[in-house]
Amino acid sequence: MTHINISDSSPVSPAPSVAGASTCPRERPQSQGVDRSLRPQNAFTSFRPEEQNNTEVVAQVGSTARIRCYTHFLGNAMVTWTKSDEELLLTVGERIYTSEPRYFISHVRHRKLWELSIRDVRAADAGAYECQVASHPLAALFFLLRVVEARAVVPDGAALHSRAGVRLRIQCQVDLATEPVSHFFWYHNGTAINFSKTRSLTVVTHDYCSYVVIENVTWADSGVYTCAPLRARPANLTLHVLQDEQRSALHKGRAHGDSARAVASVLSPAPPAWLLVACLVGARPSC
Repeated sequence: MTHINISDSSPVSPAPSVAGASTCPRERPQSQGVDRSLRPQNAFTSFRPEEQNNTEVVAQVGSTARIRCYTHFLGNAMVTWTKSDEELLLTVGERIYTSEPRYFISHVRHRKLWELSIRDVRAADAGAYECQVASHPLAALFFLLRVVEARAVVPDGAALHSRAGVRLRIQCQVDLATEPVSHFFWYHNGTAINFSKTRSLTVVTHDYCSYVVIENVTWADSGVYTCAPLRARPANLTLHVLQDEQRSALHKGRAHGDSARAVASVLSPAPPAWLLVACLVGARPSC
């Protein structure tokens, strides 16, 4: 079975299933844009129709899937697209025959190309598609659309410990993406930090990965960081900032004292009702 990836832009090779640290080089900050130079692909431009049959097309949720049917050696015959596993008629020639507005047909005559596009791909769009050519005899080419859901992966795991005063890099990568990620949205305790002017940090992104650089880690940097790539499931990481021994001991001492006072206030028995009445009428001046 032939295997290709189709996405919003020119097709590219998919990202590794789980990229290593080397796949996230130090690049310019996200605010300056992303390098999305893509290599053009000429798949099927010279293939005979039978060489396209049973091609698998991979698209990720939220992207645009493009299924390309070339009719070389079949003349200028009209093409009908159907979702064959559901017996659903989609297009006849350049006319759409479904009420679903996400479908679009493109006919490039000089390339003998009939391209079916499905915008905002959903998991339910996966399945078998048929490109039927009205030639004599009739010719039919079958394509299998596989839909994947990209997801963010934090290589450091769910928790990260760091000392205060150091320079820290929190990294995030995307697994199962069929195209480079144009935007990574970062949050700290639910607040967006990509372009924060009050924090000493920088967000850097490159193709399938992104990272946050904190120049001087402080206690305020602790908490939950969320990496939310566009069209991918987000991932969380909790940063624990370790203070110096003196401050840590002081913090623990205060916490212990506060806890003791809280326990004491909870466990102290309430005064009986007769004592409260006596205090109110002045019978017990020591209240």
